Amino acid sequence: MNERPRTKHEDGPRGYRAVFVALLVADIAFAFQQTAVIPAIPTIERDFGSTPEWSAWLLSGYLIVSSAATPFVGRLGDRRGRRRMLLWALGVFLVGSVGAALSPDIAVLVFFRGLQGIGGAVFPLTFALVRDVLPADRLGTAIGALTGGFGIGTALGLGLGGLIAGFASWRLIFAVGGVAIFAGMTLVALFVPPSSRRGEEGRLDVAGGVLFGGSLAALLLALTEGVSLGWTSGVVVGLFVLACALLAGWVVRELRTENPLIDLHVFGAPAVLRTNLATMTLGYALFGSYFLIPQLVESAHGAAGAGLFLVPGALGQLAAGPLSGAIGRRLRSKWTFAGGMLLAAAGTALLAVWHEEPWQIGPEMFLLGFGMGFGVSSGGNLVTRAVSVRDTGISNALNSVLRRVGGGIGGQVGAVLLATFTTSGGPAQVAFAVAFAVSAVLCLLGAGLAALIPEGRG
Repeated sequence: MNERPRTKHEDGPRGYRAVFVALLVADIAFAFQQTAVIPAIPTIERDFGSTPEWSAWLLSGYLIVSSAATPFVGRLGDRRGRRRMLLWALGVFLVGSVGAALSPDIAVLVFFRGLQGIGGAVFPLTFALVRDVLPADRLGTAIGALTGGFGIGTALGLGLGGLIAGFASWRLIFAVGGVAIFAGMTLVALFVPPSSRRGEEGRLDVAGGVLFGGSLAALLLALTEGVSLGWTSGVVVGLFVLACALLAGWVVRELRTENPLIDLHVFGAPAVLRTNLATMTLGYALFGSYFLIPQLVESAHGAAGAGLFLVPGALGQLAAGPLSGAIGRRLRSKWTFAGGMLLAAAGTALLAVWHEEPWQIGPEMFLLGFGMGFGVSSGGNLVTRAVSVRDTGISNALNSVLRRVGGGIGGQVGAVLLATFTTSGGPAQVAFAVAFAVSAVLCLLGAGLAALIPEGRG
């Protein structure tokens, strides 16, 4: 395996800290701007007089574009330089923030939220960069701390988004987020050195990116529209068929092209494949809960209150991220990954049984977020160490995308269950119990996959 090139920051702890702080600020700003809009959606809907179908695209549109663009940006990072692509992703995200803050109507706002999705590769690019610029003995701790930083941004977004929208203006959410993104860009430009390592040359697999992104977009669009249009409608069935056809075309393309977007031999390696499948179950549980909790409490506590119920999950992620790095230095990463999955399973199982009182939900969401922090950090560490340096960016990007895909599926399955068990007074309690129980079972399966991961370096 090639040795990692030295950089100008390999001169002591001060240089390491400067690089880490720059990446940490970028992650916090990205996480805040990504999530703060969630509790503000009802306010935005009322302000524009839009329909729920339109406002739902503030989430699903971002998710679809981000899932399609992230692998492509990750591969560009491997080939053109990860620092360069991180700055580019932050710049696109900043333009989206400014446009969203100034949007005159819901259609323009949805467009700029989709533009923000193109910059959705920020988090996996920071994971890949730490391998370039930090020594191997600091890698696990740095990834854990970055996961904790993502938890900070998520907690701030969920906690403040509804409050800002309720007491000031939802436009201020994008303005504050834009300032934070600009600060992150400045620190990255000043303190993160460009890596001297570059991936293989040759033509970029644009066709592979279009096929892969199109298949993800069709799948998530089908999951998004299935609740409103019906799962047997021609549009939804057609989207599922299209997703399968594009995915099959992508597989054929990647096996035959000389420089594939995603090397399926790497993706199919047991360590990478099992980590990614377990990550999907973790995303299902977390984002499914992020959908279910507001539905459970909003009628009694309002939009701002619903956002506050999600904060314990983000705080759990914040607490677990750095701790997982420290524990991972003593245990194999797959065991911290499996432990995180078990904690997430426990959190969702408790939510399935006890969710009638507000005081029950907070600790259970904290436990779920704590498991999520362990899982994201350990999963990122496993993927980073299991592949060659030239594939670090795309592998982390794919891991991040699959977590979002799992989250999209979790949210839509939750919506189906709520619609199935609806009474005249709204969703029945059994709907929430079943939805959380499904998440718990999937997390247990994810823990089993994590325990079977063979650890090693690419």
